[in-house]
Amino acid sequence: MLSRQSVQFLVVVFLARLLAPEDFGIIALLAFFTNLSIAFVQGGLSIAIIQRQQTSSDEESAIFWWNLAGSILLGFAIVLAGPIVAAFFNQPVLQSLVLVAAAQLIFSAAGAVHTALLTRDMRFDVLTKAGVFASLASGVIAIGAAILGFGVWALALQILALAALNTAALWLATPWRPSFHFEFGTIRELFGFGAWVSFGNVLEAIYTNGIALLIGKLHGVRDLGFYNQASATQLLPSSALSMIVGRVALPLLASNQHDPEALRGNLRLAIRSVMLINLPAMTGLALLSDLVIRVLFGPRWLPAAPILSILALGGIFFPLHVINVQFVLARGRSAIFMKNEIIKKALGIICVVVGSLFGVVGLAWSQVVYSVVGLLVNAGPARRELNYGPLRQVLDLAVIAAVTLLMAVAVYGVRASLWTGPVETLALCTLTGMVTYAFLGWLSASPVFRDPVTLLVRAFARASTTASR
Repeated sequence: MLSRQSVQFLVVVFLARLLAPEDFGIIALLAFFTNLSIAFVQGGLSIAIIQRQQTSSDEESAIFWWNLAGSILLGFAIVLAGPIVAAFFNQPVLQSLVLVAAAQLIFSAAGAVHTALLTRDMRFDVLTKAGVFASLASGVIAIGAAILGFGVWALALQILALAALNTAALWLATPWRPSFHFEFGTIRELFGFGAWVSFGNVLEAIYTNGIALLIGKLHGVRDLGFYNQASATQLLPSSALSMIVGRVALPLLASNQHDPEALRGNLRLAIRSVMLINLPAMTGLALLSDLVIRVLFGPRWLPAAPILSILALGGIFFPLHVINVQFVLARGRSAIFMKNEIIKKALGIICVVVGSLFGVVGLAWSQVVYSVVGLLVNAGPARRELNYGPLRQVLDLAVIAAVTLLMAVAVYGVRASLWTGPVETLALCTLTGMVTYAFLGWLSASPVFRDPVTLLVRAFARASTTASR
């Protein structure tokens, strides 16, 4: 998964030098409708497949047809809403681009069950190969289109090709096929769990992508392009790490539902593992945001640098959110998941409304506040069931935080003493941070720096066992 994320990011780096910030802003508006639809139709039942550990062929086929039929219906709705959307944002091209959003939704639905089954079986090798292939191929298509002057349509072709090629690769790489028999009764029990998860995912999609709508309407697609690029850069390390550990954590936590001590140990292991990398990565982004933006995307993207610094601070706790949500889902507490999402989004809306009064930078700071408040909600179930709430989780990271702080001081000192160009400065600062962090971590002799190895060994052992069956 990290390989796929890296390939996609490299493609964005090339495209950012070929296309305007406005093009990325328009695509960010389009993504709202696709992400919302995917969350509504596909997310809950796919999670239900993973959480159940074992499902019948009839159940899996029923979920496939439900996802596909629902996605087709929502795709038609998106196309019909195209003229309204284009007029609301004063972007006529959106009327045509919604066709891409509808097609992407349908292609994604056709591969949702394959993805869920592979995730449950921890066949991440297949998912990675399919994802990397789709990312490379769609990237080549997009870069070629951008060079030929297709503008925003280069980005549209990329997301469409990515969804289609990824699903095609999954169908070719796995033997599972849906039967043509469908009875809603076969998924009634799964639907009860999945419906709560779907509504929670819808709330998350509305909140996360709703910020894009707000910026696009109030500040224009150019500012949205800057914000979206900063957000994507910040999310690359934290979301990739969270996805990797999250995919391992959900099956791992689900397999220990009735052993509180083992469950707590696995939860702590997952949190320490992902934060071991995420905390220094976010700190580095906050310190070096202007260098990162200039080197990766070029000087015309520098207005995104202060936004990136702020969002990086909010991104520090992002993996904790993901792991705690995985804990709730692994326990089968879909109603609690939904309740927490409603509470978080109510608080998040307040943060966004207040932040919007201070422009795009104010909206970025609202995400920092929301990250802290949301952690208190997400970690509530772990506190009640395992006595391992947000305070204990953060205190468990004290050694990592101390080492990261010393790393930040070293990086700041090196940067202040350098007179080199942006590329050389970024390279030297990054090297300084990595060496300092690794040395101090080794010097601390803390188990916090050894736990990730345990998690990786467990994941590899389970994946090898599954592959040999």
